[in-house]
Amino acid sequence: MLKNIHLKNIALIQEADIDLGKGLNIMTGETGSGKSMIIGAVNTALGGKASRSIIRRDCRFALAELDFTDVCDEALSVLDDLGVERDGRSINISRKITQESSSARVNGESVTLASLRRVTELLVDVHGQHEHQSLLSPAKHMEIVDEFAGNAAAQAKRLLREELSRYKKIRKEYAAFSMDDETLAREVSLIEHECAEIEEAELKSGEDELLEAQYRKLQKLRNTEVSMRRAADIIGCETGVLALASDALKEINEACSTDAGEEILSFKASLTDLEALAKDINGDFSNYFSKNSFDGELFRKTGERLDIINRLKSKYGNSIEEINEYAGAGRLRLEALKGGRETRRKLEEELVAGRKKINGYAQELSAARKRAAAAVEPLITENLKDLNFLNAEFKIEFSVAEKISAEGFDKIEFLISTNPGEPLKPLAAVASGGELSRVMLAIKSSVAEKDHIRTLLFDEIDTGISGFTAQRVSEKLYSLSRNHQVICVTHLPQIASMADDHFLIRKEVADGNTISGITALAKEESETELARMLSGAEVTESSLANAKDLKANAGKFKERCNGI
Repeated sequence: MLKNIHLKNIALIQEADIDLGKGLNIMTGETGSGKSMIIGAVNTALGGKASRSIIRRDCRFALAELDFTDVCDEALSVLDDLGVERDGRSINISRKITQESSSARVNGESVTLASLRRVTELLVDVHGQHEHQSLLSPAKHMEIVDEFAGNAAAQAKRLLREELSRYKKIRKEYAAFSMDDETLAREVSLIEHECAEIEEAELKSGEDELLEAQYRKLQKLRNTEVSMRRAADIIGCETGVLALASDALKEINEACSTDAGEEILSFKASLTDLEALAKDINGDFSNYFSKNSFDGELFRKTGERLDIINRLKSKYGNSIEEINEYAGAGRLRLEALKGGRETRRKLEEELVAGRKKINGYAQELSAARKRAAAAVEPLITENLKDLNFLNAEFKIEFSVAEKISAEGFDKIEFLISTNPGEPLKPLAAVASGGELSRVMLAIKSSVAEKDHIRTLLFDEIDTGISGFTAQRVSEKLYSLSRNHQVICVTHLPQIASMADDHFLIRKEVADGNTISGITALAKEESETELARMLSGAEVTESSLANAKDLKANAGKFKERCNGI
């Protein structure tokens, strides 16, 4: 159940704590007092749309926090799936809204909105004007019937969805074999060629990386050797430095034979040194090349191997692993194609068996729904009468859809007649807004025993009703609250008189600011509030007496309801 609602900086609410009881919790207040703000804040905390407009003026954030106790096993299981820590059977939900963003937490841990809704949809069932209107949709009718059908429908639906998913996969696989012999032969030939091309390459994992590193290294060695040989040629070739120095020395020696002057002898000494140095350098080059020889054959083979691998990558995958996986898949496909006729036959058998299972599960689902409908129809009819639809008839009509979907082959629609002599018609063609809220309450009361959601929140349940009808609605809400926690926002004193816990929401002005406050009312205070609801702003002795009578009558009904 919802134990506490904590609100901070939400619209006119500065800060509020509402400690709720486990029975019928009623919230009342003047129009504009802030009732809708509270319901909106609770919806936001439950994972609804977060509007920045709810942030109180001049505040940085708005916070809505809900504390639940004794929660159902289904909700605890979702927490375990999400990896959220829990303490016993309690859950804390919080939603913080800023001008920039919103955040959600479950038991103090940040969660996505989708995860938040997975938890909260098992904790609170909210019924407002939107939910009443959803009753006009046949999809909602099927959802209600499935809810009442319980595990029988849930299991059949699960098996149906699994079999449909399997059937679609088999049908897709079968479609791949729906080809003539010529097309089949072409595909076999293509796959054989691709597999042979890959297998012939004998690719090894990581080979491409090693080859690329080796290729880059050899490329550098080749470039270095080219430059070094050019340098060696400049020194040692026929027209290089060594030859030129030798030729120059011969000419100097010739000059010395005729003039051995000091200046010419100086030239001779220098050229002799140059020739000796060139010879040494030429020898050093020879030694270098003997130790650093570029392997051109290895460079060629490495490049060719890389070309093969890169060509295969361009056709079959971005890595050697992907290429080999492609070949593996091709071999499996080839094996299947070569046994095409046999494979087709087996797939056809599987499709026939799959269709049989799908029909079987859909029939099981339909049978579970029809059993549930037969059981719930009289309950809903009786509850409608309790809510002052005295001559109401209610029927759940089944028809067959054109094809089976994950929801089976049923088309379900609620039919109702609210007046004697009128034929049964679709709910959308009959019910007004006020009637819809009562129909929803009748349905909710009928399926309550099957529903694991323990907290029900009703907003605008009193739309379009008054007098005796309002009294019957109040009694039904109280009866529902014996097995569920019920929270109800109302303007009707008949409904408010049934409260186990009565909360008054009102606006006050403090320090020039308008603030909405929430107060839990004692018995006498509740009677005063009922008197205000009966007479308006001024509480009179007659309205107070009327309020006491309402409370007394409510007390008698409670005693009868509780078997006292």
